[in-house]
Amino acid sequence: MAEKTLNKIKNTALNYASTALLRVELAAEESKLKKRFQALGQKLHGAVRDDLLNTIKDDPSVVEILGAIEEEKRVIESLRKRIDNSGSESEEA
Repeated sequence: MAEKTLNKIKNTALNYASTALLRVELAAEESKLKKRFQALGQKLHGAVRDDLLNTIKDDPSVVEILGAIEEEKRVIESLRKRIDNSGSESEEA
């Protein structure tokens, strides 16, 4: 009986630790996304200031930033789903 209780406590602790790690990863990914948006904003601001809006869409660095933003969004969504699933597992324990 004591071993079963101990295993349950251990599993609950592992679930909470896993969720905490996922939240740290999520915060890191959200920070990366924010930096990408800031870089895009700087490019856009420069294009608006210099009246070059038509050329910004062809700028390889802008295309690269947009691709990175989309990838970061996918990673963040995946992490959020894992956190949600991890949270439901913790409630069951």
